[in-house]
Amino acid sequence: MLTPLHALLSLLLRLPRAARRRLSDFRWSRTLKEFGPGAQIGPSSIIYNADQVSLGANAVIGDFVHIWGGGGVSIGEDTMIGATTVITSQSHDARATRKGLLYRETHSKAPVVIGRNVFLGSNVTVLPGIRVGDNAIIGAGAVLTKDVPDNAIVMGVPARIVGSILDDPAEKA
Repeated sequence: MLTPLHALLSLLLRLPRAARRRLSDFRWSRTLKEFGPGAQIGPSSIIYNADQVSLGANAVIGDFVHIWGGGGVSIGEDTMIGATTVITSQSHDARATRKGLLYRETHSKAPVVIGRNVFLGSNVTVLPGIRVGDNAIIGAGAVLTKDVPDNAIVMGVPARIVGSILDDPAEKA
């Protein structure tokens, strides 16, 4: 015997992809602080504190992305975020034990701002307080511990600038 939840899920899975997308868009437009026209969020992505997360027009969030928005997250227009990326604007106080507290008893928050036309590859981690400039490219698996300037290409753990989209490839040949 199907429970009501299983019956609903079964019904949703039978809907055409376009209808499922419209339902998803409707949900996010009601829960996010801002959900720009043409924005897309992968069905398996999770956004905590969605009321503090803004997603610009035509921005795309891939599958299995986790966003912790407690400190505020702003994602600019035309930005692409690869699968399994983690963006967090909240953490715990690293000095908790000095204060006689457990980490779980503390919270720190700092806004994350990701500019326009940014490309984050798969499995990128963006830590609280980070600002990523417009047109930046972040390589797969990078961990952003510092701000990224406009037009930068960064990769690695921790992420380091390895180039600029303004560099002339012919000069390196």
